[in-house]
Amino acid sequence: MPVYKANTLVLHRTNLGETDKILTLLSRESGKLSAVAKGARGPKSKLSGATELFTHSKMLLATGKSLDIVSQGEIRESFPALRDDLALMTRATYLCELTDRFVEEREPNQDVFDLLLSALYLLQRRTDEPDVIVHAFELRLLTERGYAPHLDACVRCGAALLRARVGFSPSLGGLLCAADRFSVDDTISITAETVEFMRALLAGEAHEVVGLRPSAVALRETARCLRWYIRYRTERDLKSAEFLEMLRLTAG
Repeated sequence: MPVYKANTLVLHRTNLGETDKILTLLSRESGKLSAVAKGARGPKSKLSGATELFTHSKMLLATGKSLDIVSQGEIRESFPALRDDLALMTRATYLCELTDRFVEEREPNQDVFDLLLSALYLLQRRTDEPDVIVHAFELRLLTERGYAPHLDACVRCGAALLRARVGFSPSLGGLLCAADRFSVDDTISITAETVEFMRALLAGEAHEVVGLRPSAVALRETARCLRWYIRYRTERDLKSAEFLEMLRLTAG
Protein backbone atom coordinates (compact mmCIF):
# COMPACT_ATOMS: atom_id res chain seq x y z
CA MET A 1 0.00 0.00 0.00
CA PRO A 2 1.81 3.19 -1.20
CA VAL A 3 2.39 5.85 1.45
CA TYR A 4 2.73 9.58 0.82
CA LYS A 5 2.99 12.87 2.72
CA ALA A 6 0.77 15.89 2.12
CA ASN A 7 0.08 19.35 3.47
CA THR A 8 -3.66 19.30 4.10
CA LEU A 9 -6.67 21.35 5.13
CA VAL A 10 -9.81 19.59 6.32
CA LEU A 11 -12.73 20.77 4.18
CA HIS A 12 -15.36 18.40 5.55
CA ARG A 13 -15.59 15.54 8.01
CA THR A 14 -18.29 13.03 8.94
CA ASN A 15 -18.43 10.34 11.57
CA LEU A 16 -18.07 6.71 10.57
CA GLY A 17 -19.08 4.05 13.07
CA GLU A 18 -18.21 4.70 16.70
CA THR A 19 -14.61 5.90 16.38
CA ASP A 20 -13.69 6.73 12.79
CA LYS A 21 -14.00 9.84 10.59
CA ILE A 22 -14.31 10.24 6.85
CA LEU A 23 -12.51 13.37 5.69
CA THR A 24 -12.55 15.54 2.61
CA LEU A 25 -9.05 16.97 2.46
CA LEU A 26 -7.52 19.66 0.30
CA SER A 27 -3.86 18.83 -0.15
CA ARG A 28 -1.32 21.17 -1.62
CA GLU A 29 0.37 18.32 -3.49
CA SER A 30 -2.53 16.15 -4.72
CA GLY A 31 -5.64 18.33 -4.67
CA LYS A 32 -8.91 17.28 -3.08
CA LEU A 33 -9.13 13.75 -1.78
CA SER A 34 -11.23 11.56 0.51
CA ALA A 35 -9.67 9.65 3.38
CA VAL A 36 -10.63 7.71 6.49
CA ALA A 37 -9.05 8.43 9.87
CA LYS A 38 -9.49 5.28 11.90
CA GLY A 39 -9.97 5.78 15.61
CA ALA A 40 -9.85 9.59 15.25
CA ARG A 41 -12.88 10.07 17.51
CA GLY A 42 -11.33 8.14 20.33
CA PRO A 43 -10.51 10.18 23.48
CA LYS A 44 -6.81 9.33 23.27
CA SER A 45 -6.42 9.41 19.49
CA LYS A 46 -3.38 11.24 18.15
CA LEU A 47 -5.42 12.00 15.01
CA SER A 48 -8.26 13.77 16.81
CA GLY A 49 -7.01 17.36 16.46
CA ALA A 50 -5.56 16.98 12.97
CA THR A 51 -8.90 15.76 11.61
CA GLU A 52 -11.00 18.70 12.81
CA LEU A 53 -12.57 21.07 10.28
CA PHE A 54 -10.21 23.60 8.60
CA THR A 55 -7.16 22.34 10.51
CA HIS A 56 -3.87 22.66 8.62
CA SER A 57 -1.69 19.57 9.08
CA LYS A 58 1.18 17.63 7.62
CA MET A 59 -0.29 14.18 7.08
CA LEU A 60 1.03 10.76 6.26
CA LEU A 61 -1.50 8.84 4.19
CA ALA A 62 -1.71 5.42 2.60
CA THR A 63 -3.41 4.94 -0.75
CA GLY A 64 -6.56 2.83 -0.48
CA LYS A 65 -9.01 1.38 -2.98
CA SER A 66 -11.82 3.89 -2.44
CA LEU A 67 -10.58 5.96 0.49
CA ASP A 68 -7.03 6.80 1.45
CA ILE A 69 -6.06 6.14 5.05
CA VAL A 70 -4.68 8.77 7.42
CA SER A 71 -1.76 7.24 9.31
CA GLN A 72 -0.29 10.31 11.02
CA GLY A 73 -1.17 13.97 11.40
CA GLU A 74 1.09 16.76 12.61
CA ILE A 75 -0.89 19.95 13.24
CA ARG A 76 0.59 23.11 11.75
CA GLU A 77 -2.31 25.43 12.62
CA SER A 78 -5.66 24.68 14.24
CA PHE A 79 -7.00 28.25 14.09
CA PRO A 80 -8.28 28.43 17.67
CA ALA A 81 -9.52 32.02 17.28
CA LEU A 82 -11.88 30.86 14.53
CA ARG A 83 -13.23 28.02 16.66
CA ASP A 84 -14.00 30.18 19.69
CA ASP A 85 -16.31 32.58 17.84
CA LEU A 86 -19.52 31.45 16.12
CA ALA A 87 -19.39 34.21 13.48
CA LEU A 88 -15.80 33.41 12.54
CA MET A 89 -16.31 29.64 12.66
CA THR A 90 -19.32 29.95 10.35
CA ARG A 91 -17.29 31.96 7.86
CA ALA A 92 -14.33 29.57 7.98
CA THR A 93 -16.72 26.65 7.44
CA TYR A 94 -18.23 28.47 4.48
CA LEU A 95 -14.81 29.04 2.88
CA CYS A 96 -14.10 25.32 3.17
CA GLU A 97 -17.46 24.29 1.72
CA LEU A 98 -17.08 26.76 -1.12
CA THR A 99 -13.66 25.35 -1.95
CA ASP A 100 -15.03 21.81 -1.80
CA ARG A 101 -17.75 22.75 -4.28
CA PHE A 102 -15.42 24.35 -6.84
CA VAL A 103 -12.49 21.90 -6.77
CA GLU A 104 -12.55 18.51 -8.47
CA GLU A 105 -11.18 15.31 -6.94
CA ARG A 106 -7.44 14.74 -7.40
CA GLU A 107 -6.93 18.04 -9.20
CA PRO A 108 -3.60 19.40 -7.91
CA ASN A 109 -3.81 23.15 -7.38
CA GLN A 110 -1.32 24.81 -5.09
CA ASP A 111 -2.86 28.24 -5.73
CA VAL A 112 -6.25 27.24 -4.33
CA PHE A 113 -4.64 25.62 -1.30
CA ASP A 114 -2.55 28.72 -0.60
CA LEU A 115 -5.58 30.96 -1.17
CA LEU A 116 -7.69 29.10 1.38
CA LEU A 117 -4.89 28.87 3.93
CA SER A 118 -4.18 32.60 3.61
CA ALA A 119 -7.87 33.43 3.96
CA LEU A 120 -8.11 31.46 7.21
CA TYR A 121 -5.10 33.30 8.62
CA LEU A 122 -6.50 36.67 7.53
CA LEU A 123 -9.90 35.83 9.00
CA GLN A 124 -8.24 35.65 12.40
CA ARG A 125 -6.82 39.15 11.89
CA ARG A 126 -9.91 40.95 10.58
CA THR A 127 -12.38 40.00 13.33
CA ASP A 128 -14.08 43.41 13.30
CA GLU A 129 -15.33 42.97 9.72
CA PRO A 130 -14.63 39.37 8.66
CA ASP A 131 -16.76 39.59 5.52
CA VAL A 132 -14.02 41.68 3.92
CA ILE A 133 -11.90 38.52 3.93
CA VAL A 134 -14.82 36.31 2.93
CA HIS A 135 -15.66 38.40 -0.13
CA ALA A 136 -12.01 38.69 -1.16
CA PHE A 137 -11.77 34.90 -1.04
CA GLU A 138 -15.00 34.43 -3.01
CA LEU A 139 -13.84 36.73 -5.78
CA ARG A 140 -10.36 35.23 -6.00
CA LEU A 141 -11.61 31.64 -5.95
CA LEU A 142 -14.11 32.46 -8.69
CA THR A 143 -11.32 34.05 -10.71
CA GLU A 144 -8.99 31.08 -10.24
CA ARG A 145 -11.77 28.72 -11.36
CA GLY A 146 -12.40 30.74 -14.51
CA TYR A 147 -15.54 32.54 -13.32
CA ALA A 148 -14.14 36.01 -12.65
CA PRO A 149 -17.00 38.51 -12.68
CA HIS A 150 -16.65 41.36 -15.19
CA LEU A 151 -16.04 44.47 -13.12
CA ASP A 152 -14.32 46.82 -15.58
CA ALA A 153 -17.10 47.66 -18.03
CA CYS A 154 -20.70 46.85 -18.85
CA VAL A 155 -20.88 43.13 -19.56
CA ARG A 156 -23.64 43.73 -22.10
CA CYS A 157 -22.55 46.74 -24.17
CA GLY A 158 -18.95 47.22 -23.10
CA ALA A 159 -19.47 50.83 -22.06
CA ALA A 160 -17.37 52.36 -19.32
CA LEU A 161 -19.04 52.55 -15.94
CA LEU A 162 -19.62 56.06 -14.71
CA ARG A 163 -19.89 56.98 -11.04
CA ALA A 164 -23.59 56.30 -10.94
CA ARG A 165 -25.78 53.50 -9.70
CA VAL A 166 -25.18 50.44 -11.85
CA GLY A 167 -26.26 46.82 -11.78
CA PHE A 168 -24.79 43.36 -11.30
CA SER A 169 -26.25 40.40 -13.17
CA PRO A 170 -25.49 36.92 -11.76
CA SER A 171 -26.57 35.23 -14.99
CA LEU A 172 -24.41 37.47 -17.18
CA GLY A 173 -21.55 37.40 -14.70
CA GLY A 174 -20.80 41.05 -14.32
CA LEU A 175 -21.72 44.70 -14.14
CA LEU A 176 -24.32 46.49 -16.20
CA CYS A 177 -24.22 50.19 -16.96
CA ALA A 178 -26.99 52.57 -15.94
CA ALA A 179 -28.60 52.23 -19.36
CA ASP A 180 -28.59 48.41 -19.39
CA ARG A 181 -29.24 47.56 -15.76
CA PHE A 182 -33.01 47.38 -16.26
CA SER A 183 -32.75 45.10 -19.29
CA VAL A 184 -31.91 41.90 -17.36
CA ASP A 185 -34.38 40.27 -14.95
CA ASP A 186 -31.86 39.25 -12.28
CA THR A 187 -30.03 42.59 -12.04
CA ILE A 188 -29.02 43.67 -8.54
CA SER A 189 -28.76 47.44 -8.17
CA ILE A 190 -25.48 48.56 -6.57
CA THR A 191 -23.62 51.79 -5.86
CA ALA A 192 -20.35 52.99 -7.35
CA GLU A 193 -18.74 52.44 -3.94
CA THR A 194 -19.63 48.75 -4.11
CA VAL A 195 -18.03 48.47 -7.54
CA GLU A 196 -14.81 50.04 -6.24
CA PHE A 197 -14.89 47.80 -3.17
CA MET A 198 -15.17 44.62 -5.25
CA ARG A 199 -12.36 45.76 -7.51
CA ALA A 200 -10.14 46.47 -4.48
CA LEU A 201 -10.90 43.03 -3.02
CA LEU A 202 -9.83 41.37 -6.24
CA ALA A 203 -6.73 43.44 -6.97
CA GLY A 204 -5.30 44.32 -3.55
CA GLU A 205 -2.40 42.72 -1.72
CA ALA A 206 -3.18 40.96 1.57
CA HIS A 207 -2.26 43.95 3.74
CA GLU A 208 -4.38 46.22 1.54
CA VAL A 209 -7.41 43.94 1.76
CA VAL A 210 -7.14 43.66 5.53
CA GLY A 211 -7.03 47.45 5.73
CA LEU A 212 -10.19 48.09 3.68
CA ARG A 213 -12.98 49.90 5.52
CA PRO A 214 -16.14 49.55 3.40
CA SER A 215 -19.50 51.00 4.36
CA ALA A 216 -22.33 48.78 5.54
CA VAL A 217 -24.05 49.38 2.20
CA ALA A 218 -21.03 48.20 0.19
CA LEU A 219 -20.71 45.07 2.33
CA ARG A 220 -24.40 44.27 2.05
CA GLU A 221 -24.51 44.78 -1.72
CA THR A 222 -21.32 42.79 -2.30
CA ALA A 223 -22.65 39.91 -0.21
CA ARG A 224 -25.86 39.83 -2.22
CA CYS A 225 -24.10 39.97 -5.59
CA LEU A 226 -21.65 37.21 -4.74
CA ARG A 227 -24.17 34.96 -3.06
CA TRP A 228 -26.43 34.97 -6.12
CA TYR A 229 -23.52 34.71 -8.56
CA ILE A 230 -22.11 31.71 -6.70
CA ARG A 231 -25.58 30.19 -6.47
CA TYR A 232 -25.97 30.60 -10.24
CA ARG A 233 -22.64 28.85 -10.84
CA THR A 234 -23.22 26.01 -8.38
CA GLU A 235 -26.96 25.76 -9.15
CA ARG A 236 -27.90 25.68 -5.46
CA ASP A 237 -27.09 27.34 -2.16
CA LEU A 238 -24.40 25.99 0.11
CA LYS A 239 -25.67 24.95 3.55
CA SER A 240 -23.12 27.14 5.30
CA ALA A 241 -24.07 30.09 3.06
CA GLU A 242 -27.65 29.92 4.29
CA PHE A 243 -26.55 29.90 7.93
CA LEU A 244 -24.09 32.70 7.29
CA GLU A 245 -26.85 34.81 5.77
CA MET A 246 -28.98 34.28 8.88
CA LEU A 247 -26.06 35.39 11.05
CA ARG A 248 -25.59 38.51 8.96
CA LEU A 249 -29.27 39.40 9.28
CA THR A 250 -29.18 38.86 13.03
CA ALA A 251 -26.03 40.96 13.43
CA GLY A 252 -27.37 43.68 11.16
